[in-house]
Amino acid sequence: ALAPLFSPAKNRDILADRLTLARECESAIQIASEPMLAAIRLQWWVEAIETGRHEQVPLMLRLSARIEAGEVDAAELTQQIGLWQDRLASAPEDSGSCWAGCFAMLAPHHTEAAKTTANDLFGDGPPPDTAMLASLGGSETRWLWMLAKLCHHRQRHAGREDPLLVWRMLAWRM
Repeated sequence: ALAPLFSPAKNRDILADRLTLARECESAIQIASEPMLAAIRLQWWVEAIETGRHEQVPLMLRLSARIEAGEVDAAELTQQIGLWQDRLASAPEDSGSCWAGCFAMLAPHHTEAAKTTANDLFGDGPPPDTAMLASLGGSETRWLWMLAKLCHHRQRHAGREDPLLVWRMLAWRM
């Protein structure tokens, strides 16, 4: 939830909406009692994006406005949803691969670091190494750098709660 705060202000809202769409897709699979119900919910998002039908859903209203303004490509959004549709058809329990693909779409010049970070956060992969962290120094990927730092922190503090985590994250931002 704090990741978009680490991206430049001009990209922050778009990144937040793309991550929220990813969360909606993840929820579609987790909440549904049957795979068919999840497939219907995911397909609703695809059709809403393709047709511009928003039905007063706040996220869809924002995405429709971004598509109309040319800030976001509808095909890229449906491709993002497709990650979860493919997962539903092949490996419903594998959330790490969807998030890895999503992060790679959001950080196209840092796909390896994006996939590694997502697999650590949402799967059972190892955290990004120091070289990957160093490659994420630009402002466009600061959100991904923060999540990678969180992976390292989580590994060092495994099994222990860190009441100062939010303050540490703010210090990492500086």
